[in-house]
Amino acid sequence: MAELQLKNNLKIIVTIIVVIGFMGILINTTQFAQDFFTKKDTQKTEDNKTNTNSVSYIEKIDNFEMQEFDDDQQIKQYIEAKTYHKYNNSPAVLLTPRVTIYNQDQSVDYLLNSERANILDNGDIKFIGKVDIKSQSGFGHNLRTEELLAESGTNNLVSNTEVNYYSDRAEMRADSGMHMDTKKDKMNLLGKTEIILDKSKIINTKNLVIDKSEGKELYSSKFATTYTDNSDKFSSDSIDIDMIADIFHLNGKVKILHGSDLTINTNNLVLDQSNDKERYYSKHDTEYLTGNNKVYSEAIESDMKTKISHLYGKVTLLQNSGSKIQTSDLVVDSSDGKEVYKTDKKVHYRLGASNMNAVGMYYDAINQLINLTGGVTGRYE
Repeated sequence: MAELQLKNNLKIIVTIIVVIGFMGILINTTQFAQDFFTKKDTQKTEDNKTNTNSVSYIEKIDNFEMQEFDDDQQIKQYIEAKTYHKYNNSPAVLLTPRVTIYNQDQSVDYLLNSERANILDNGDIKFIGKVDIKSQSGFGHNLRTEELLAESGTNNLVSNTEVNYYSDRAEMRADSGMHMDTKKDKMNLLGKTEIILDKSKIINTKNLVIDKSEGKELYSSKFATTYTDNSDKFSSDSIDIDMIADIFHLNGKVKILHGSDLTINTNNLVLDQSNDKERYYSKHDTEYLTGNNKVYSEAIESDMKTKISHLYGKVTLLQNSGSKIQTSDLVVDSSDGKEVYKTDKKVHYRLGASNMNAVGMYYDAINQLINLTGGVTGRYE
C-alpha cells in the first residue's frame, strides 16, 4: 500500500515538472515572437523613413524648360535642365542646367552651363560646379568659375569664387570672383588678377575692369601693376590697355628693370606693341641708370627689339669717374651687350678743372672711351 502511494506521488511530481517546463517554453517562445515582430516593424519603419528621405522632393520634371520675359514682354532668358526638383522649404534644384541670355535686340547674348543650379525664391539662379559663360556675339566674355549667381531682375552675373577668364589673346585668373553687367558688356575681375598674354608676357594687378561694349576691348586697373616680358619688368601705379590697338598705358610712377644692368625711372609710360612693334615712350622726366652712369633727361623713347633708346630734351650724364656731361637728344645703344652714348648736339664736358665744349660725342662706357668732335679724344681710367 505504501509502495502504491509512493508511485502516485511520483507521477504527480513529474506531471507538475512537465507542466512548468512547457509553460516556460511557451513563455520564451511568445517573447521571441514579440521581439521578432517588434524588430521587423521597427525595420519597416526605418526603411520607410529611408525611402522618404531619398525621395524628399515634392515635384520632379524631366527635360525642364522655362522662359522669362521683361516688362515689355521681350524674352530675357531661357532656362533648360535635364531634371528639375522642387523641395519643401529649400530652393528648387536644376541638374545640368543651360541658360540662354538674350540682349535688347532679342538675339542670343550669352550661354551659361554648369553641373547644378538652385532657383532661389527671388528668381535668381545660383550655378554650382564648373560654370561656363560663353559669349555668342564674338565680342563678349568667356569664363569659368565654381559658383555663379545670375540675378533675375538685371541679368547681372556675380561670383565670389576664383574666376578663369579667356579672350583671344589672353588668359586671366582672379582670386576673389567677379561682377558682370551683361547689358553694358562690362566685367570687374575682383582681387589679385593675373593676365597671361601671348608670347609668355604676364601682368599682375588687382580688381581689373574689362570693357567690351561697342566692340571695344579695354582692360584697366587703378591698382599697382607689374608687367613682365622675358627679362624686362615694368612696375606702375595703375594700368590701361587697349587690346585691339595693342597699346598699354602704365600710369603714375613707372620703374623698368632690364635684367640686372639697367633701371629706368619715369612717369606715365606708353608701351606700343601694335604692328609687331615693341616700343615704349614717356614725355616725362626720366632717370636712366646703369652700373657705369646715371643719365637724366626730359623724355625717353626706346625700341625693345633693337635696344636703341632716345633720351630727349636736356640731358645730363654723370660718370662714375666724377665727370659731368651736359648735352641734348642723346642716343643710347645697348645692342649686342654694348653701352654706347652718342649725340650730334652741343656737348659741355667737365671733370675737375677740365672744362671742354664740343659739337657731338661718342662715348663707349664699357671701354671708357669718349670721343668729342673737334679732335679731342681721351681715355679715362
